[in-house]
Amino acid sequence: MNDKLKILFTFSMIMMGAACVMAQAASATAPQNTPSLEQSRYLALADSAQYFIGKEQWSDAARCTREALRLDPANVGNIMLFNNLGLATGMDGKFGEAMQCFDIALSRAPKSIPVLTSKAKIQIKAADQEGALETLDNILSIDSVAEWPLLTRGLLRMRKADYKDAFSDFKTLTKHYPKNSWGYGGLAKCMEMQGYLAEAAGYYHDAVDHTIAGDEDRVEFQLGLIENLGHTEKLTEALEEAKKAIAESPHDGRLYLLRGWIKKKLLIYREAEDDKKLAIDYGVDFQTIERFFPQKQ
Repeated sequence: MNDKLKILFTFSMIMMGAACVMAQAASATAPQNTPSLEQSRYLALADSAQYFIGKEQWSDAARCTREALRLDPANVGNIMLFNNLGLATGMDGKFGEAMQCFDIALSRAPKSIPVLTSKAKIQIKAADQEGALETLDNILSIDSVAEWPLLTRGLLRMRKADYKDAFSDFKTLTKHYPKNSWGYGGLAKCMEMQGYLAEAAGYYHDAVDHTIAGDEDRVEFQLGLIENLGHTEKLTEALEEAKKAIAESPHDGRLYLLRGWIKKKLLIYREAEDDKKLAIDYGVDFQTIERFFPQKQ
């Protein structure tokens, strides 16, 4: 399907690894001795901010973080508090304020991968692709095999049609993180966009094999594989893949749409129309329907 990679730029991807960042913040602010009343209040506010970030309550997270910073402006843990404030304000759409917070944190810890990672996530949310690429390059100059930065840089490079460098990122990802299915999915898309459909099919198979039934990612790879097989006229195999995918995800209308498209190519017109109707019933949008079943002029 077109734009199969759009799901990686949703909120879930932006927040991937936030738990790790929060854990580092908690560690950074942990007291060495019995805390004073003021220190206890500082830690309580930091913990509350963490809680609100986990609940996606950005304004409350920002409020608690600011109060903690006012209580103890010299605390070494403030590096991560400024990071958290950048996350909270950035997710709330206040991108300028978020970047200021990250700049403060990075002025104190310029090679902090958690802070740089948070900055890249907010740059992506702000649609600052070039800024995000620069930040990701910075991260990978510090840790050349960091998982999320490798994946995300590969995706951003692919958006720019820089398939050679994107392929390199995805290849490194599959080498160091063989369980990450999006490494194979990225390789498939790189090959597909350059017209190497046979090679793309192999990588789509790998991506599917590295997921389990019910995974949202698995459906995306199955859709890519079925469409790929349809375009290369491997219709019997495509129909079998569609059948398996529908058995696993019977409520995804896109699978019925592609199965109908394959049946239309096989001249099984009545069943193709039945699948098209199922796709519509399951909420597939008209533009996508039109792509595989264009209306006759």
